Amino acid sequence: MSALRFVSACTAAVIIASASRVVLAEPQLKTRVSTTRPQVGEPFTIQLSALVSPGEHIPGDPVLKPSRGATIMGGPSVGQSMVVMGGVAKVGIDATWQLVANAPAKVKIPAPTVLWAGRRFAGQSIDVEIVQSSGKPRRSTNPFLLPGGPGFGGFGFPFGGLDSFEAEESLPAIDGNLELRTAPDPHLFVHARADKKTAVVGEQVTVTFYLYQRISASVEDRRDPPAADFLRYSMLANPGTEPIVRAKAGGQTYDVRMADRIALFPVRTGDLHVGSLQFAFTGRPIGRRALRASEDIVIRVTEPPRAGRPSGYVLGDVGRFSLTANVEPRRIPFGGTLAVTARVSGNGNFPQSLTLPERAGVEWLDPEKRESIGPQGGIIAGYRSFGYVVRIKESGTVNLGKIDLPHWDPASRKYLVSSVDLGKVDVLPEKVPSPPLAAALTAGADTTDAKPIDAFANMPAHRSALGSYQPPPSPLFEGPRLFVALGAPPIAYALFSASLAGARRIRLRRTAATVSPERLAKTALEDADRARANGDAKAVCSAIERALHHALKASTNLESRGILVDELEDALENAGLAEDLCTRVTKLLEEVSALRFDPDANDASVDELVRQGRSLVRDILDSPARDQG
Repeated sequence: MSALRFVSACTAAVIIASASRVVLAEPQLKTRVSTTRPQVGEPFTIQLSALVSPGEHIPGDPVLKPSRGATIMGGPSVGQSMVVMGGVAKVGIDATWQLVANAPAKVKIPAPTVLWAGRRFAGQSIDVEIVQSSGKPRRSTNPFLLPGGPGFGGFGFPFGGLDSFEAEESLPAIDGNLELRTAPDPHLFVHARADKKTAVVGEQVTVTFYLYQRISASVEDRRDPPAADFLRYSMLANPGTEPIVRAKAGGQTYDVRMADRIALFPVRTGDLHVGSLQFAFTGRPIGRRALRASEDIVIRVTEPPRAGRPSGYVLGDVGRFSLTANVEPRRIPFGGTLAVTARVSGNGNFPQSLTLPERAGVEWLDPEKRESIGPQGGIIAGYRSFGYVVRIKESGTVNLGKIDLPHWDPASRKYLVSSVDLGKVDVLPEKVPSPPLAAALTAGADTTDAKPIDAFANMPAHRSALGSYQPPPSPLFEGPRLFVALGAPPIAYALFSASLAGARRIRLRRTAATVSPERLAKTALEDADRARANGDAKAVCSAIERALHHALKASTNLESRGILVDELEDALENAGLAEDLCTRVTKLLEEVSALRFDPDANDASVDELVRQGRSLVRDILDSPARDQG
């Protein structure tokens, strides 16, 4: 029976391992707010980032419930996002809502949620303190929107024009270091600066990109500079969140924000091109998807001088480094191994390998690398360690030698050599096995006290009486039972995997049905009826607006939330919606906007709005554009 229990245990282990592989890691959620002290009547934004591992389902259907003291004015604006954390890429969405503070109070904004794998996951709630309006204009808090949310890489980027300011004392000081004699564009442009134009292979070159702007605009797309002949590191944890300063360009005053800063390490000689940082902006003065690109900086790269170059120098090892090592144990048996960990600390372009001491009888295996390298005070610094396993094939005291790291120091403009002595280790002598008994007898060894060996000790006992032959019991797993035992685990695994896949498909179909735009439109109309019954005119307006956007999504597959009302009618006609429906949609959205802020709104106007909204949603869902889609 022990064999049967073993097979059962193996089957259970296979099933448990299979189940563990289908469990997905939950999404990582983070909530941000543009300001924690908004003034009464001042708009501010709430952003939710939901990230998962590449290949998993992207979260969707972001929801922010309204709170007392603040009104949700728009959103969510949803876009794709990708972030690299600790060398691991995460993908997902950024959802942004715009709110307006109503009255002085301490308000808790509820945690926004997303739908993922059939479940709702919540971010973090936000505490804000709404203060009385000071009467002085404040800098606009409208986000600088990228695809996927505000800012570069999903971080907030307020981006208003100079024409939105009136109080001179609230403006930042003018930075003379960023002044330009000419301005490439009177409204908006991108400017690049490098801390040096000449370098040696492996020397750090820091390039900073600035956005100069005098208007309000949104970003439709961004393309990073290729920098194909460089190793690159980002110097900013959250690009696009640096403080705004002012600078002169071509005699005009611009708002200036650092868009990005990167550290580049050239990998070859020649005139190397960094490339341009490009943005596609949309704004009233410049039009839709207006391309703006920075200068293409060219770095002249040479080799460090050959004069005085130490032996073993590897081209590209540039910086200021120190070298330490740890050897353990210092005493090993013959043929054993020890561990040597060499650590390079400092700043610059860290070496990819070390030159090891060569000695007969000492074998160095390939190293295991570990590192912690990143921006520190404007330079790339940290450490990289190399872990070696060393096998020694001789006995006695063995000197491991020393490791040298020659490198070029650009600060002192000379070669330096960092060295570490590994010291000596003791290897015990080889053990000689004892000679066999025959050799001992040949040598005349005394074996009189040796215990004789019984050659028949394991023989069965003799029989005391005659009887018929009794065959031994047959093995448990023999013949058909053996094949059943071998086939049961894979068959059980296949059935279990098939059931999990079927359950997953059913769950995804149910999830898709509950979050379809048509279903969401009908749910929004039900919300409007409940809000009308409660006498909440603002909630009715918000629900009717959501119902229209969901119906347009179901009919035309167009994300109408991100389109201005003035441009919406043309966009809907291009999407195939009938001209009369386009006109009715824009007209009803304007009525919703007017009624939402009308303090004298009566029940009759609210009822009429609900009636028109329900009729228009029904006509949109029944329109020919949906059949064509």
